Amino acid sequence: MITDNSIYEVTRSEYKGFVEQIKPEYRRVEIVEIDKTHTAAKIFSTNTGKCLCSRLTYSADYGTPEPEKYYVFEMPEDYERQAPIPKQQLVLKTKEEVQAFFDFLAKKIKEENNKND
Repeated sequence: MITDNSIYEVTRSEYKGFVEQIKPEYRRVEIVEIDKTHTAAKIFSTNTGKCLCSRLTYSADYGTPEPEKYYVFEMPEDYERQAPIPKQQLVLKTKEEVQAFFDFLAKKIKEENNKND
């Protein structure tokens, strides 16, 4: 049976950033089969034993698969966390922006290949 955890639901990006902040030595991952269609990957604090977050996935073997859901239940202790890794996100809104981006990448790859020759 699945509990309604909707108040803890976050986006994939938020979940990923949260998990990256937990020091690897302070996290324990358990894969739990909830029922035939649902599996949860739960991350626990190795020190406190508390479930910090969870990712709920659905099996495509049993009907139409649903999108994954991500939950953050509790913050780790301060000593269990590390500074977040800064990341940039590029949003391309138009077909022209996408084309310009790939043209730029192709140019840079070509320049790099020419340097190595």
